[in-house]
Amino acid sequence: MIALVSAKGSPGVTSSALAFTLTWPGRCLLAECDPAGGDILAGYLRGELDSQRGLAPLAVAELRGRMREEFARQLVDLDPPHRHRLVLPGVHDPAQSATVAPVWPAIADFLAQLSDTGQVIVDCGRVTTPHFGWPLLHAADRVLLVVRGTLPSASHAVPIVPLLRKELAEHGNRDPGRLGLLVIDTGPYSPEELSARLQVEIAAVLPADPRTARALSFGGPVHLRSPLARAAASVHSTLAVTRERRTGDAHPVQSRPEEVAGAA
Repeated sequence: MIALVSAKGSPGVTSSALAFTLTWPGRCLLAECDPAGGDILAGYLRGELDSQRGLAPLAVAELRGRMREEFARQLVDLDPPHRHRLVLPGVHDPAQSATVAPVWPAIADFLAQLSDTGQVIVDCGRVTTPHFGWPLLHAADRVLLVVRGTLPSASHAVPIVPLLRKELAEHGNRDPGRLGLLVIDTGPYSPEELSARLQVEIAAVLPADPRTARALSFGGPVHLRSPLARAAASVHSTLAVTRERRTGDAHPVQSRPEEVAGAA
Protein backbone atom coordinates (compact mmCIF):
# COMPACT_ATOMS: atom_id res chain seq x y z
CA MET A 1 0.00 0.00 0.00
CA ILE A 2 1.58 3.24 -1.21
CA ALA A 3 0.25 6.64 -0.12
CA LEU A 4 1.04 9.76 -2.15
CA VAL A 5 0.82 13.19 -0.51
CA SER A 6 1.78 16.77 -1.26
CA ALA A 7 2.57 19.86 0.77
CA LYS A 8 0.74 22.50 -1.27
CA GLY A 9 -0.32 23.32 -4.80
CA SER A 10 -0.58 20.74 -7.56
CA PRO A 11 2.77 18.98 -7.86
CA GLY A 12 1.28 16.00 -9.71
CA VAL A 13 -0.04 13.59 -7.06
CA THR A 14 -3.08 12.40 -9.01
CA SER A 15 -1.35 12.13 -12.39
CA SER A 16 1.55 10.22 -10.78
CA ALA A 17 -0.85 7.88 -8.99
CA LEU A 18 -2.69 7.25 -12.27
CA ALA A 19 0.57 6.65 -14.14
CA PHE A 20 1.57 4.01 -11.59
CA THR A 21 -1.88 2.40 -11.73
CA LEU A 22 -2.06 2.20 -15.52
CA THR A 23 1.40 0.66 -15.80
CA TRP A 24 1.47 -1.58 -12.72
CA PRO A 25 1.92 -5.27 -13.53
CA GLY A 26 -0.98 -7.24 -12.11
CA ARG A 27 -3.94 -6.14 -10.01
CA CYS A 28 -3.88 -2.52 -8.85
CA LEU A 29 -6.41 -0.37 -7.01
CA LEU A 30 -6.17 3.43 -6.93
CA ALA A 31 -8.13 5.00 -4.07
CA GLU A 32 -8.80 8.73 -4.40
CA CYS A 33 -8.77 9.89 -0.80
CA ASP A 34 -8.10 13.61 -1.21
CA PRO A 35 -10.53 15.43 1.13
CA ALA A 36 -10.50 18.40 -1.27
CA GLY A 37 -12.22 16.25 -3.90
CA GLY A 38 -11.45 13.65 -6.52
CA ASP A 39 -10.26 14.52 -10.02
CA ILE A 40 -10.38 11.27 -11.98
CA LEU A 41 -14.09 11.08 -12.82
CA ALA A 42 -14.23 14.63 -14.16
CA GLY A 43 -10.67 14.63 -15.51
CA TYR A 44 -9.20 11.42 -16.90
CA LEU A 45 -12.67 9.85 -17.34
CA ARG A 46 -14.11 13.10 -18.76
CA GLY A 47 -17.30 13.05 -16.72
CA GLU A 48 -18.66 10.11 -18.67
CA LEU A 49 -19.52 7.97 -15.63
CA ASP A 50 -21.90 8.27 -12.70
CA SER A 51 -20.44 10.65 -10.12
CA GLN A 52 -22.53 9.19 -7.33
CA ARG A 53 -20.13 6.37 -6.62
CA GLY A 54 -16.91 6.26 -4.73
CA LEU A 55 -15.53 7.27 -1.36
CA ALA A 56 -18.54 9.14 0.05
CA PRO A 57 -21.06 6.29 -0.47
CA LEU A 58 -18.48 3.88 0.88
CA ALA A 59 -18.14 5.97 4.04
CA VAL A 60 -21.92 5.97 4.49
CA ALA A 61 -21.91 2.20 4.01
CA GLU A 62 -19.27 1.85 6.73
CA LEU A 63 -21.39 3.92 9.12
CA ARG A 64 -24.11 1.33 8.51
CA GLY A 65 -21.70 -1.57 8.90
CA ARG A 66 -21.84 -2.51 5.20
CA MET A 67 -18.53 -1.35 3.70
CA ARG A 68 -17.43 -4.83 2.69
CA GLU A 69 -20.71 -5.52 0.87
CA GLU A 70 -20.77 -2.14 -0.90
CA PHE A 71 -17.10 -1.81 -1.82
CA ALA A 72 -17.15 -3.46 -5.26
CA ARG A 73 -20.15 -1.34 -6.35
CA GLN A 74 -18.19 1.85 -5.79
CA LEU A 75 -15.30 1.01 -8.12
CA VAL A 76 -14.55 2.09 -11.68
CA ASP A 77 -12.80 -0.35 -14.01
CA LEU A 78 -10.07 1.31 -16.08
CA ASP A 79 -9.34 -1.91 -17.95
CA PRO A 80 -12.69 -3.57 -18.68
CA PRO A 81 -13.54 -6.38 -18.50
CA HIS A 82 -10.37 -7.62 -16.78
CA ARG A 83 -10.80 -5.50 -13.62
CA HIS A 84 -7.06 -5.41 -13.06
CA ARG A 85 -6.91 -1.62 -12.78
CA LEU A 86 -9.61 -0.24 -10.54
CA VAL A 87 -10.35 3.20 -9.12
CA LEU A 88 -12.27 4.16 -6.01
CA PRO A 89 -13.34 7.71 -6.97
CA GLY A 90 -13.01 10.46 -4.42
CA VAL A 91 -15.62 12.82 -3.04
CA HIS A 92 -17.14 15.17 -5.61
CA ASP A 93 -17.92 17.83 -2.99
CA PRO A 94 -15.27 18.72 -0.37
CA ALA A 95 -18.10 19.07 2.17
CA GLN A 96 -18.48 15.29 1.98
CA SER A 97 -15.06 14.88 3.58
CA ALA A 98 -16.66 15.64 6.96
CA THR A 99 -18.71 12.47 6.54
CA VAL A 100 -15.66 10.47 5.55
CA ALA A 101 -13.40 11.72 8.36
CA PRO A 102 -14.85 9.57 11.19
CA VAL A 103 -14.34 6.37 9.19
CA TRP A 104 -10.81 7.01 7.89
CA PRO A 105 -9.41 4.36 10.29
CA ALA A 106 -11.81 1.69 9.02
CA ILE A 107 -11.17 2.61 5.37
CA ALA A 108 -7.41 2.56 5.95
CA ASP A 109 -7.56 -0.89 7.56
CA PHE A 110 -9.76 -2.18 4.75
CA LEU A 111 -7.40 -0.93 2.02
CA ALA A 112 -4.45 -2.37 3.90
CA GLN A 113 -6.16 -5.77 3.89
CA LEU A 114 -6.74 -5.50 0.15
CA SER A 115 -3.03 -4.83 -0.37
CA ASP A 116 -2.42 -8.46 0.58
CA THR A 117 -3.92 -9.50 -2.76
CA GLY A 118 -2.82 -6.67 -5.05
CA GLN A 119 -1.17 -3.28 -5.16
CA VAL A 120 -3.06 -0.41 -3.52
CA ILE A 121 -2.15 3.19 -4.34
CA VAL A 122 -3.77 5.97 -2.33
CA ASP A 123 -4.00 9.58 -3.50
CA CYS A 124 -4.20 11.44 -0.18
CA GLY A 125 -3.92 14.99 -1.52
CA ARG A 126 -2.46 17.85 0.49
CA VAL A 127 -1.44 17.20 4.09
CA THR A 128 -2.86 20.58 5.16
CA THR A 129 -6.38 19.91 3.83
CA PRO A 130 -9.16 19.79 6.46
CA HIS A 131 -10.22 16.23 7.35
CA PHE A 132 -6.95 14.85 5.96
CA GLY A 133 -6.79 11.04 6.14
CA TRP A 134 -3.88 10.50 8.52
CA PRO A 135 -4.91 6.86 9.22
CA LEU A 136 -4.19 6.11 5.55
CA LEU A 137 -0.56 7.14 6.04
CA HIS A 138 -0.33 5.22 9.29
CA ALA A 139 -1.45 2.05 7.48
CA ALA A 140 0.69 2.56 4.37
CA ASP A 141 3.84 0.56 3.66
CA ARG A 142 5.34 3.53 1.77
CA VAL A 143 4.52 7.24 2.00
CA LEU A 144 5.71 9.33 -0.93
CA LEU A 145 5.89 13.11 -0.69
CA VAL A 146 5.46 14.47 -4.21
CA VAL A 147 7.59 17.53 -4.98
CA ARG A 148 8.72 19.41 -8.05
CA GLY A 149 12.20 20.79 -8.60
CA THR A 150 11.11 24.35 -7.95
CA LEU A 151 11.76 26.68 -5.03
CA PRO A 152 8.06 27.07 -4.07
CA SER A 153 7.51 23.31 -4.08
CA ALA A 154 10.64 22.65 -2.02
CA SER A 155 9.84 25.46 0.40
CA HIS A 156 6.33 24.16 1.05
CA ALA A 157 7.72 20.68 1.66
CA VAL A 158 10.25 21.77 4.31
CA PRO A 159 7.79 22.04 7.27
CA ILE A 160 5.79 19.01 6.09
CA VAL A 161 8.67 16.52 6.33
CA PRO A 162 9.05 16.66 10.14
CA LEU A 163 5.26 16.51 10.49
CA LEU A 164 5.12 13.35 8.39
CA ARG A 165 8.03 11.79 10.29
CA LYS A 166 6.38 12.58 13.62
CA GLU A 167 3.03 11.10 12.57
CA LEU A 168 4.58 7.93 11.19
CA ALA A 169 6.82 7.41 14.22
CA GLU A 170 3.97 7.93 16.67
CA HIS A 171 1.89 5.29 14.93
CA GLY A 172 4.46 2.54 14.74
CA ASN A 173 6.04 3.34 11.37
CA ARG A 174 9.58 4.03 12.59
CA ASP A 175 11.32 2.70 9.50
CA PRO A 176 12.92 5.79 7.86
CA GLY A 177 12.58 4.08 4.49
CA ARG A 178 8.81 4.31 4.64
CA LEU A 179 8.95 8.03 3.84
CA GLY A 180 10.41 8.90 0.45
CA LEU A 181 10.37 11.59 -2.20
CA LEU A 182 8.59 11.24 -5.51
CA VAL A 183 10.26 13.95 -7.56
CA ILE A 184 8.70 15.44 -10.68
CA ASP A 185 11.87 16.35 -12.54
CA THR A 186 11.09 19.90 -13.59
CA GLY A 187 12.54 23.21 -12.46
CA PRO A 188 16.05 24.33 -11.58
CA TYR A 189 16.64 21.90 -8.69
CA SER A 190 17.74 18.32 -9.26
CA PRO A 191 16.23 15.37 -7.36
CA GLU A 192 19.53 15.03 -5.50
CA GLU A 193 19.42 18.66 -4.40
CA LEU A 194 15.83 18.25 -3.17
CA SER A 195 16.77 15.11 -1.28
CA ALA A 196 19.68 16.85 0.42
CA ARG A 197 17.58 19.89 1.33
CA LEU A 198 14.66 17.88 2.72
CA GLN A 199 16.78 15.09 4.19
CA VAL A 200 14.51 12.46 2.63
CA GLU A 201 15.67 9.69 0.32
CA ILE A 202 14.48 9.61 -3.28
CA ALA A 203 11.97 6.84 -3.87
CA ALA A 204 11.21 7.63 -7.51
CA VAL A 205 11.73 10.27 -10.17
CA LEU A 206 9.22 10.97 -12.92
CA PRO A 207 10.01 13.22 -15.89
CA ALA A 208 8.16 16.33 -16.88
CA ASP A 209 5.97 15.01 -19.70
CA PRO A 210 3.29 17.65 -20.36
CA ARG A 211 1.52 15.68 -23.10
CA THR A 212 0.99 12.56 -20.98
CA ALA A 213 0.27 14.59 -17.85
CA ARG A 214 -2.46 16.43 -19.75
CA ALA A 215 -4.03 13.15 -20.87
CA LEU A 216 -3.99 11.88 -17.29
CA SER A 217 -5.56 15.12 -16.06
CA PHE A 218 -8.13 15.79 -18.77
CA GLY A 219 -8.61 12.49 -20.62
CA GLY A 220 -7.23 11.04 -23.81
CA PRO A 221 -4.96 8.18 -24.81
CA VAL A 222 -2.03 7.44 -22.54
CA HIS A 223 0.76 5.86 -24.56
CA LEU A 224 2.64 3.28 -22.52
CA ARG A 225 5.85 4.17 -24.34
CA SER A 226 5.63 7.83 -23.36
CA PRO A 227 8.41 9.13 -21.07
CA LEU A 228 6.09 9.39 -18.05
CA ALA A 229 4.55 5.93 -18.49
CA ARG A 230 7.91 4.27 -19.06
CA ALA A 231 9.41 5.97 -16.01
CA ALA A 232 6.42 4.97 -13.87
CA ALA A 233 6.75 1.35 -14.99
CA SER A 234 10.49 1.32 -14.32
CA VAL A 235 10.16 2.07 -10.59
CA HIS A 236 7.56 -0.57 -9.70
CA SER A 237 10.13 -2.98 -8.32
CA THR A 238 11.65 -0.19 -6.24
CA LEU A 239 8.32 0.90 -4.76
CA ALA A 240 6.90 -2.58 -4.16
CA VAL A 241 7.46 -3.85 -0.64
CA THR A 242 6.56 -6.98 1.27
CA ARG A 243 3.69 -6.13 3.54
CA GLU A 244 4.48 -6.35 7.25
CA ARG A 245 1.62 -7.96 9.13
CA ARG A 246 0.26 -5.70 11.82
CA THR A 247 -1.57 -6.95 14.87
CA GLY A 248 -3.82 -5.23 17.35
CA ASP A 249 -5.32 -2.75 14.86
CA ALA A 250 -7.66 -0.40 16.64
CA HIS A 251 -10.29 -0.65 13.92
CA PRO A 252 -10.18 -4.13 12.35
CA VAL A 253 -12.43 -4.80 9.38
CA GLN A 254 -14.02 -8.21 9.62
CA SER A 255 -13.72 -9.40 6.04
CA ARG A 256 -11.63 -11.69 3.89
CA PRO A 257 -9.45 -9.58 1.55
CA GLU A 258 -9.29 -12.28 -1.09
CA GLU A 259 -13.09 -12.35 -1.36
CA VAL A 260 -13.36 -8.57 -1.64
CA ALA A 261 -10.57 -8.34 -4.22
CA GLY A 262 -12.16 -11.12 -6.22
CA ALA A 263 -15.51 -9.38 -6.18
CA ALA A 264 -13.89 -6.14 -7.28
